[in-house]
Amino acid sequence: MEWRVERGDPRYETLSQGFNQRWVSEPRYIQLVHDDVSAVQAVREAVGNGLRPTVRSGGHCYEDFVANTGGVILDMSLMNDVQRGVDKRGLPAYVVEAGATNWDVVTTLFRRFGKAVPGGSCYSVGSGGHVAGGGFGFLSRRHGLVVDHLTQVDVVTVRGGPDQPPVVEVTRAHRDDEGPEGELFWAHTGGGGGNFGVVLRYYFAHTVPEPPPHVWLSSIAWPWQGDDGLLAHPEDFARLVENFGTFFAAHSGKDEQVHRGLFSILKLTHKANGNVVLLSQWDEEDPGPLDAFVGAMEAGMTTRSTAQLFSVGGIAVHLPEKRRRMPWFQATQTVNGSGDNQRGKYKSAYHRRPFTPDQIASLHSWLTEDVPGADMSKTLVQADSYGCRINVPAPGDTAVPQRDSVLKLQYQSYWTDSAEDALHLDYMRRFYADVYRETGGVPEITDERHDRATDGAYVNYPDTDLGVATDPDPAYPRLYYKGNYRRLQAVKHFWDPGDVFHHKQSVRPPRA
Repeated sequence: MEWRVERGDPRYETLSQGFNQRWVSEPRYIQLVHDDVSAVQAVREAVGNGLRPTVRSGGHCYEDFVANTGGVILDMSLMNDVQRGVDKRGLPAYVVEAGATNWDVVTTLFRRFGKAVPGGSCYSVGSGGHVAGGGFGFLSRRHGLVVDHLTQVDVVTVRGGPDQPPVVEVTRAHRDDEGPEGELFWAHTGGGGGNFGVVLRYYFAHTVPEPPPHVWLSSIAWPWQGDDGLLAHPEDFARLVENFGTFFAAHSGKDEQVHRGLFSILKLTHKANGNVVLLSQWDEEDPGPLDAFVGAMEAGMTTRSTAQLFSVGGIAVHLPEKRRRMPWFQATQTVNGSGDNQRGKYKSAYHRRPFTPDQIASLHSWLTEDVPGADMSKTLVQADSYGCRINVPAPGDTAVPQRDSVLKLQYQSYWTDSAEDALHLDYMRRFYADVYRETGGVPEITDERHDRATDGAYVNYPDTDLGVATDPDPAYPRLYYKGNYRRLQAVKHFWDPGDVFHHKQSVRPPRA
């Protein structure tokens, strides 16, 4: 196999582009990394030739951080092994290479070992970026974030100052290490990908959870159209959103016992899609608490729910009976959707409190707005349940500082025609700013007058509207990292003093 892919190679165009079709680049070449030696050599050659390296594992970066005209893309997809091994302390661990997709991890850990990390549901997302940003999924309310089970990370680092030759080597950083290696490990528990080096593999404790034998999946919907639909009854839209936020505000504390096995997604679609959808997973045998939750969601509504029979936001769960008991693995396969490769724009927010009346009004207003010339059928706000075991660690225990939220929101818009780019980008920018207008257009506390209702944004859903590294005072460091940013900068200064690994929203070296 030819490990270097250059222009003229039939693989070049495909390997130059990721999931988001908005981003196209023309790298000098793509290097297919297949082991530790090739990774070190690829970085050494890039640095030696003055070429910027960027790293791709699954290709799902929402912004153009991997796109790299004139530089080198390091493709990690061939390093996709998942196996049992030992970490550098000699302790048993499950070892996941950076190019392994979420589905590689799910299938191998379950089939070979009967285990599961509480990772994401999109099957084709790569572990390299998913884990470094924190990682969460349908099992996280019971078992925490992916990084809460991490014990070691192997990284190709580049040391050396302006007057010193670069030292390119594999650094193995363990959670029990002290000093710089311990800090490098900590930075990979939520500090984001593409910041400190090339991740080769992650090690997870042998105590990672066993998945439940069975789960209940529930999928119901409320139509926008019709005499009994949400457009005719906007008060029902408001009641549904209020019910969802109120329920999880009451049942997401770190000591929650009854509902910690419940994970639910409220897909607030644009009216052009047809239905607002509630998808839920319950991991215990008795479906009574799940039925009670669904009943609580419908309380006070006149619009009746129906079965959801078509895909929304990349997930197609067709349950005519509205809920079904399934083996955990089959249920995970059912909700495991990345959607088609297409153009997209994304935003995110952590919520500590239920939605305010003004926020609900903004959601309804923008999701029912007509946008002439744009296909809005794949535009939605996805509200994920959060909290419980996720909220047990303190904000500084990992690089993920958001440890007291009850909901995580993802604003999404997908389309296929490049002529619609400006329409979708403008719509998403104004939508988001309006929902958070009380706190300056972004989800954060701005002064003591405001309740601590929101808690920033998710680094794995990057959004350059939050600023870029060259801005004098960008918002993204405080929204993604909060009080952990200075510590991340110190890690950057030690392990990548030459800023070899950088992108539009990378961790910046501290100012001199």
